[in-house]
Amino acid sequence: MNNHKIYDYKLLWKTKQIFKNINLKFNVFKFKAKNKYLLEKERLSVRKVYLFEIIKNIIIAFFFVILLYLIEFFSQNTYLKYVDSFPDWLRLIIDIIPKPNYPESKDAVNGFISLLASISGVLLALFYPILATIASSGYAKVNSSIRNLLFLEPITQNYLRRLAFLTAYSVCVFLFVTFGFYPGNLILTFLAILSLISLFNLLKIGSGVYSLFEPDTLAKIANKQIVDNIKNVTIHSAYWNNSNFQLFFRRQVEKDLEILRLLNVISIEGVSINERSFLNTITQTLGLLEFYLNKKNNIPLKSKWFKNKREHKSYFETDMHNRELSISNRSYFVTNEVSNNFWFEEQIFTIYSEIGKKVSLLENQEIRYKYLNKSTRALQYFGYSFEYDLANKLLLENLSITKGSLIHKEKNTYGNSENNLILIETMISSSIRDYHLSFFNSVEALNITAFNAEITKIDWNEKSSLYKLSLPYKLNSFFEEYFNYIKNEKLVENQQITPVWYITQHITAEYLILVEKNFNKTIEQIKSFVLPLLETCKENNNHLAVAFTCQCALELIDKIKFRIPRISKIIEEFDSNNLHKGTHTWTKLNSKDAYLELDKLEEVFILEISETMKDIYTLKWDENSPDIFAKSFSIISSEINKSFIENDVEKFKKIFPGFLRSSLASFYTLYHDRYKDRYHHHLEIIYQVHIELMQLSGLGYIYSELYNSSFWLEITKCWDEIKMDENQIKLIISSYNFYTNHKLGTGINFSDNFNRKKRLSKVIEDKKINATDYINSIIRRYVDDGIHTDDNYEEIFLEMYLFTFLDAKEGALEIEENGRRSIFFDINRIIEDKYGKK
Repeated sequence: MNNHKIYDYKLLWKTKQIFKNINLKFNVFKFKAKNKYLLEKERLSVRKVYLFEIIKNIIIAFFFVILLYLIEFFSQNTYLKYVDSFPDWLRLIIDIIPKPNYPESKDAVNGFISLLASISGVLLALFYPILATIASSGYAKVNSSIRNLLFLEPITQNYLRRLAFLTAYSVCVFLFVTFGFYPGNLILTFLAILSLISLFNLLKIGSGVYSLFEPDTLAKIANKQIVDNIKNVTIHSAYWNNSNFQLFFRRQVEKDLEILRLLNVISIEGVSINERSFLNTITQTLGLLEFYLNKKNNIPLKSKWFKNKREHKSYFETDMHNRELSISNRSYFVTNEVSNNFWFEEQIFTIYSEIGKKVSLLENQEIRYKYLNKSTRALQYFGYSFEYDLANKLLLENLSITKGSLIHKEKNTYGNSENNLILIETMISSSIRDYHLSFFNSVEALNITAFNAEITKIDWNEKSSLYKLSLPYKLNSFFEEYFNYIKNEKLVENQQITPVWYITQHITAEYLILVEKNFNKTIEQIKSFVLPLLETCKENNNHLAVAFTCQCALELIDKIKFRIPRISKIIEEFDSNNLHKGTHTWTKLNSKDAYLELDKLEEVFILEISETMKDIYTLKWDENSPDIFAKSFSIISSEINKSFIENDVEKFKKIFPGFLRSSLASFYTLYHDRYKDRYHHHLEIIYQVHIELMQLSGLGYIYSELYNSSFWLEITKCWDEIKMDENQIKLIISSYNFYTNHKLGTGINFSDNFNRKKRLSKVIEDKKINATDYINSIIRRYVDDGIHTDDNYEEIFLEMYLFTFLDAKEGALEIEENGRRSIFFDINRIIEDKYGKK
């Protein structure tokens, strides 16, 4: 009994399984049929476009011939009707003009038209094989799609189009002849002239046929096809909301991008022969990226233009159901298909990266920084459109090329380092700086008035209006989300429930988060790209490159610091959109943290500059490169004064000793190698070094008195370590004499010192220092807030340090006799006490 039941159950399950299999096969068939239908539907949609294009051209040719017949008919009738009323002189001119006689035989007309059709047909038939033969010889090993680009070149296309229409006109005239409408002299003359133009145009095309095979010429054609296809998926196209067309245009662009990649590879392989073609090709490739980013806002987020990518989820990010399923089956989560909105940019970066690796291997150094320069415009657009991630990818490629292109030579000279300096300048002062500037300018331009004006442009009944805004692309997802909410509200409640002010507040909050994130990333870029470049220069022991990298980095930092208060002010204006506080996260620029981060980076670069001064002061400089040592001298000089103001003795100890030694040593190097015989006076330029050192040293004495700190002690210690001889002291005295007597205490040093005086006055004011406390002090003339405040800080150094040397005695007396002495009223007493009377 039990066996019979078991057997019955087996029949039941077998029957069920049969039905399941039938159902499965039916569903598979249904799925395949549906896919086949969709595919054929897509193909039919595309064929319609091509068919309409062909029909359009036929209609154009047909109606043009009709127009010629009508013009001829009305012109003849008009002439015969009014010829008797023409003036005699006009009829005389008409009679003089030679006129063609119409052939008596109709066969002659037919033969003439058939001759024209034959000529145009032969040219049309031969033109393709000739171009194909030349293309096959030049591009034998490449994809046939590249050779096909030759026939899409504008000059070639226009010529082929004219030939095709000439043939079509002749055929249409033949058609009219079969109906008994023979052409007149006007039509025959027009066709003859058009044939002659086509014949002689062939000569012009033939003379420049080989220029059609340049990679940049072909890249221009491929770019045009990509640009046209991108336009077809934007909201300005008739197909923007048709998924079949979106998919078709994307596939076309994928093919064209592969062609563009191959053309870039071909151009880099022939760069030694045609450098211009290679640079034009990469320019067009990056220009294509700019165009796409400009149009990307006009493409719907859910368009089939965006490719799907597989995305894995983490165990910690999934819901409870998927977790339990994963635990019970011990399996990974099912991957999801998500839209990849950056597939096009990734394709361009792949091309740029592939070519960049080949560029790094080239011996031609000039090509490398020209190649890097081509990316500057793209980086500017990334900054304008808040695309930090894209900018980072491009900068990462540029950093790789720059590091791989730096030349390492044992001997540090400006000549050996020239190419390295250009690469560093291109990477920092062009690429990173231009990205920063365009981002800052974009934030300042998009103030609250402009921002709210953009949002008011939205028509919540028309989805295409979302993609006409001039706002960052990353905000589009929020606009589309609210559009769907409002659409559902209108379906259910017949009205919009979510108020516009709420939407504006939320979008504003997201925009401010985007601004803060991108601003913080500008500081991160210095860490991510400048510091690794600096380490590479240090590893190569290229001291000039190290100093130059630090100087360029300090320029970046100064520009960011300059923008902080301006951007903070712009962000604060958006508070008026925060109507209900606490509803959304409302961020502001953390200026304090930004300044702290920048100050830390600044200190790193300043210390590096200070360290390299001793290694570069001996290097002979000419006008072909920036004077890196002089720039370092000015930077450290400014930082020394800053350390005085901030009473930062530790920082002063780190930078002053090396600065003093390098500057004094550089004086003698520059004096003998460059300036001694260059001007009418041997101290004309170089005196500035000594005066700067003396002024800073004297200023240190004042701040030591004001703060009761050890600046002056450190200064005298550093000067003592120099161990100057008699000639060095006399040269310092001579510089001071030149400054006071020949320059009359004016010039560059005076201007710099005047700025120091203003900073000192501000310190005295901010610290509430009472000048009367120093009435019996030697610095009384420098801290007085009256009109007689002195700023000749170099004299403090002379009196308090230099004149303590016996070797400076004669120089001191010479200054007393020939120069001005304003610091001490009892200068004679000091000299007499130390050295006795003269």
